[in-house]
Amino acid sequence: MPLSPFFDCLCIGEAEAILPPMLPILSEGIRGSRTDLLKSLSGLPGIYVPQVQTGTPVARQWLADLDDFPVESTVLTPDTELGNLYLIEVERGCEWGCNFCLVSNVFRPARFRAVDGLLAQVETGLQYRKRIGLVGPAVTDHPHIDELVSGIRDMGAQLSVSSLRIKPLSDTVLSAVAHDTRTVALAPEAGSERLRRVIGKGFTEDDVLKAVGKVAGQGFRQLKLYFMIGLPTETDDDIEEAVHLTLKCKSILDRQRQGGRITLTVSPFIPKAGTPFQWLGMAPLDVLQSRLSRLKQGLESKGIRVKAESLAWSQVQAILARGDLKVSEVLADMEAVTLSQWRRATLETHLDTDLFAHEQWETSIQLPWAPVNSGSRTEHLRRELERALARTRS
Repeated sequence: MPLSPFFDCLCIGEAEAILPPMLPILSEGIRGSRTDLLKSLSGLPGIYVPQVQTGTPVARQWLADLDDFPVESTVLTPDTELGNLYLIEVERGCEWGCNFCLVSNVFRPARFRAVDGLLAQVETGLQYRKRIGLVGPAVTDHPHIDELVSGIRDMGAQLSVSSLRIKPLSDTVLSAVAHDTRTVALAPEAGSERLRRVIGKGFTEDDVLKAVGKVAGQGFRQLKLYFMIGLPTETDDDIEEAVHLTLKCKSILDRQRQGGRITLTVSPFIPKAGTPFQWLGMAPLDVLQSRLSRLKQGLESKGIRVKAESLAWSQVQAILARGDLKVSEVLADMEAVTLSQWRRATLETHLDTDLFAHEQWETSIQLPWAPVNSGSRTEHLRRELERALARTRS
């Protein structure tokens, strides 16, 4: 828990479930003893007070009925990211359970808002913006997504959706999005069938190509594809299959629309706490660089742009994701948020960066985030890890 030395208390979970019982205690105790106030807060569900160790992990709190708390844009200014949108939260969580994904493992169960309430929010939003943004990690999983999107279009609103899943891919949603933008993004994540089984994506190459066919049929000018490199059990052959899959997608786009472009956004795999892959390390930076170069060599000469996150900063993310209290010393020692400052501080504090970023851990060890129960049971995560690694042989 790298941040615990910097806070009196941390709220574990969703604010709507935590704040109602928390605020009266703060109001009553804020002028009294700090020690007494922290002790009172530590007795609340979802409140982690580092100074008060109870021996029982603090359980993540979540809201059962999202309709009790509508979430929408309240600060409306063009001087922010997505300032031209009126944002509405459609759902929380994701049930697909990809083995690398924090959201689908930690923020379960998936919960959806009622269509009637969402359309009422759209009506309000249209007083301020012409374009409505639907927010959530798996917006198109909403059981009534076609009804919702049709209702929004009938009201004359332009539409933006935060995520489109390859399977299922709603024709209604795709058509509505196509009215207002010429760009769409899909996430195959891995190039080979085998590797997609390992990470638990739940769709095949045929599913990817069918989705791209739908995209081309709707007249989108730009297709963004999201891939990861350095995934567990990945080999150079998997990278070659990612190249071949991307070229097949380009062929489909070229046949159905002249001038269509494909951009690959490539991110390194970073192990996250609370996921089946939390015990696995990030691939070495030289391996990641080699595989990124293979993608660029295979695709950029074909007119496909390849964009990548900084590998060095991704390593920092991995250390923050799996770090313990030692990482807090590094953060406190940094004078600015730069790679040079990070590297200086890790050397001066003797942080073992390989331990947290790259080493594979035994599943029996005490994890740094053990004081927090995110909702993912350790035994379940161990079983999912075993199943995932077993798929590499199938």
